[in-house]
Amino acid sequence: MEQLEWSVRVSKTIAQEVRRHRTARRLSAQQLADACERLGGNLPRTVISNIENGRRGNVTVAEVMILAAALEVPPAALVFPVGYEAEVEHLPGKAATPLEAADWWNGERADEEWALTLLRKHRRLESQIRRLYKQIWEAAIADYRWHGEPGGPEAGAAREVAEELTRELHELRDEIAARGLVLPPLSGLDRPA
Repeated sequence: MEQLEWSVRVSKTIAQEVRRHRTARRLSAQQLADACERLGGNLPRTVISNIENGRRGNVTVAEVMILAAALEVPPAALVFPVGYEAEVEHLPGKAATPLEAADWWNGERADEEWALTLLRKHRRLESQIRRLYKQIWEAAIADYRWHGEPGGPEAGAAREVAEELTRELHELRDEIAARGLVLPPLSGLDRPA
């Protein structure tokens, strides 16, 4: 019984947040329905109205996703009113701040062993490496323009850091592959010799 009551409370929160974000964007229920339809979702105005007015006992995950995309907000923003409430019941009988609940939903506090954590680390490392190589390239061009020769000591130090991060990235990729997970594409950052 508690599970059902909690589910209804979550649906009410979603209803409030859909209305809040829709009215903040000055959209009518019909305009929101049209936006959902353009995204491939079938949420007529009457369904949106029923959700917002609490006549709909539950809202599916698919509906939350379509509504969030149509409202141009993250799906978690419709489930957890970050900035609007001090506390939410993110699980039956479990309270947290909306930001803590959204972080949980988004996997921000995921265990180091989870695929989500590994792939986020991969993305972060790849981004750092690409940024470093861009800085090295820009510094080399500037050195060449000013001194007639590319790459000073700073470029060499940055290159060493980038090479170390690249090794770390490839070790992480080996771990991801060993777990049977799908490797993200990696263009231009080949395994060092």
